[in-house]
Amino acid sequence: MLISCNKLKSHIKNPEDIDWLNIWETFTIRTAEVEKVEVKGNTFDNVVVAEIKECEEHPDSDHMHVLKVDCGEKELIQVVCGAPNVRVGLKTAFVKVGGHIDGVEIKARPLRGILSNGMCCSGRELGISDNHDGIMELPSDWVVGTDIKKYLPVEDIIVEIDNKSLTNRPDLWGHYGIAREICAITNHDLLSLDILEIANDKEDLDIVIKDNNLCYRYTGLKIENIKNNKTPLDMQIFLYYAGMRSISLLVDLTNYLMLELGQPMHAFDARVVKNIEVGLANDKDTYTTLDGVTRTLTNEMLMIKNGDKYFGIAGVMGGLDSEILSDTTSVFLESACFNAGSIRRCALNLGLRTEASARYEKSLDPNMTDLAIKRLAYLLKEQNPDMVITSNLTDIYPNPLKEEKIILDKKTLSIYMGRTLEDETVRNILDKLGFKVEIEENYYDVCVPTFRATKDIKIKEDLIEEIARIYGLENFEPKPLKLDLTITEHETIYNEEYEVKRLLATKFDMHEVHSYVWYDTDLLKELNIEKKNVKLLGKDTNNILRDDLSLSLMNIVKENFKNYSGFKIFEIGTIIENNMNKRVLSIILTDVEKNLEKGYIEAKKIVKYLFKMLKNKEVTLSDNINEKAYYDDKLGKIIKLDDTRIGTLNVLNRSCTNKLSKRKYVITIDIDFDKYINISKEEILAKEVSKYPEVELDYTIIVEDKKYADLKEILDKFISNLIRNYKLVEVYENKYLIRYTLGSNSKTLEQKELQTFKERFIKHVKESGLNILE
Repeated sequence: MLISCNKLKSHIKNPEDIDWLNIWETFTIRTAEVEKVEVKGNTFDNVVVAEIKECEEHPDSDHMHVLKVDCGEKELIQVVCGAPNVRVGLKTAFVKVGGHIDGVEIKARPLRGILSNGMCCSGRELGISDNHDGIMELPSDWVVGTDIKKYLPVEDIIVEIDNKSLTNRPDLWGHYGIAREICAITNHDLLSLDILEIANDKEDLDIVIKDNNLCYRYTGLKIENIKNNKTPLDMQIFLYYAGMRSISLLVDLTNYLMLELGQPMHAFDARVVKNIEVGLANDKDTYTTLDGVTRTLTNEMLMIKNGDKYFGIAGVMGGLDSEILSDTTSVFLESACFNAGSIRRCALNLGLRTEASARYEKSLDPNMTDLAIKRLAYLLKEQNPDMVITSNLTDIYPNPLKEEKIILDKKTLSIYMGRTLEDETVRNILDKLGFKVEIEENYYDVCVPTFRATKDIKIKEDLIEEIARIYGLENFEPKPLKLDLTITEHETIYNEEYEVKRLLATKFDMHEVHSYVWYDTDLLKELNIEKKNVKLLGKDTNNILRDDLSLSLMNIVKENFKNYSGFKIFEIGTIIENNMNKRVLSIILTDVEKNLEKGYIEAKKIVKYLFKMLKNKEVTLSDNINEKAYYDDKLGKIIKLDDTRIGTLNVLNRSCTNKLSKRKYVITIDIDFDKYINISKEEILAKEVSKYPEVELDYTIIVEDKKYADLKEILDKFISNLIRNYKLVEVYENKYLIRYTLGSNSKTLEQKELQTFKERFIKHVKESGLNILE
């Protein structure tokens, strides 16, 4: 979520006392994690208000114009501009020669043979809008030559807060809630919101809630005589900095209110509104939303209905037939509170996560709906002083949420805090956070505001947490524990798991990853893979629990292919197989397609090394007729230990790999980690190291229509007391380079002995039906 410090300042008394660039480190400690702090408006300078005085077509262009602009200097300045909306009398943003845009200096230069002394700017060029259809159109009463920063709040600090850390804080999904937290942290006062009080001297709107368990509150208001539908520039900039785009005044106001209070709102064109009913959809009905997509509904989706027609998907998105148009002069404002679980299921089922649904999913305060409408009415009246409210503020609220009280014992607070706090300190902290506190002799009587009561503050420990975090955990005095401490025995399984991870990371340069226990169903569909395993209830997408760990990592593979041609990753994770949990070590090797053979050999080495190094066991790899169609049916291997299957080695088939990235390969290794952990390690027998030098001899063996396993079987049959070990060094086409290490514990080997070894070895290879390069 993006937060504007300019907006926060408007809600705080004396905001100039706060260090807005550095407060966010403390905010992370006290409240929620801040991911990024970005300074806006410092990428341009020398941009002023200018008025176009003359406008002529460029003689050598079909779209450019030659302008004379007044930017407050003695003479008019000539500039060439290609925007379609240039006209005499228009005031716009103008960069003088010597000014900068995005770090680039603006210089006088000819455009199609005519000298241009500066630049007229669009909002996108200044970084304050995504609009690049034309140059900015500024109010006619702005004084030419004035720095644009004096009129527009372009200088701002934008803070990105991690959404996950706000999951249990619905009150922080708007700037006003963040401002409240800042006030508590810095001991400032929160300003009240300007609202429009609405007299209930008219008729109520026709609104019906069919299910009180799905719609807790629905508040509506009808306003007419709306003439000005242009959003002020400062509001457009705020919306853009907060990650939204400007559409029209009425739509922008609802988005502005949502970003300010965290309360989603919707504006319907009142000309088509008859009577509003909130109820469930009919199964398999279709409905076209504002984005132009026709969606299939279920009988569990809550809908806003206008008469007998659907009007919007409650808490998610409005309908195409109810959108605000350019000629809309009357509006029906909706501010409601819906069941969080219902909205989440609906959004997931439709694959339609919106800013509104993200907030409703957090369990919003139903007592916010009327405040939001009054606030929007106030802001709308600022732009349309002649607007007329033509209905009562109609409020359907069957079961009002009341403030809850919690008794907090002072002794309990002191025990948790490790110190005794002054009553006024406790009162001030809770007051700043919106709680009401009555101080008694031995306890505090705390009234919890409804914006914290929906899912956050329930018990006294919750209050203690609030006091402790604002007081500052770093202010707690460290004290040694007075306990009898005994040495804890470490679980062997965790030590072994760590050793496996360490070996893969250090020996084979792999990266550990962590993934969810369910498949990415969109990716499965893209790969044309159908999985029928245990499903998660309450989720309509990504709801199939994985039974193949390597396959579930393919979304990570796909993402990394965007930046790397080859990489190696691993995870020790859980799969669900035959309704039972099973831990698996999954290793994935990737690279460009031409290196497949090299990667395949490396994969085998990794498997053998894992068992030899950590278990002192030898495993075999035998051919596998793959039952999983997404793996290559010719390259699969079964990993066996003493005839017991303990894992597989596979290559993702070409069809699937190409959908992840073209001309790559993906090798997967899956080892049953539960079985691996339970393998006892063979005792390693040490031999005396020879004090005599060893000799290495290399032989290139030509292997036709045979695999390395066949070659190894032949090599193992060759016996010599000089052999210390041998290994495969390199493979090129059908040629295998084998390196033998020879030695003796009693003497230095002589040339005659080496020659005899060589002759015997060559004879053995040839008698086995193979060729060797001599």
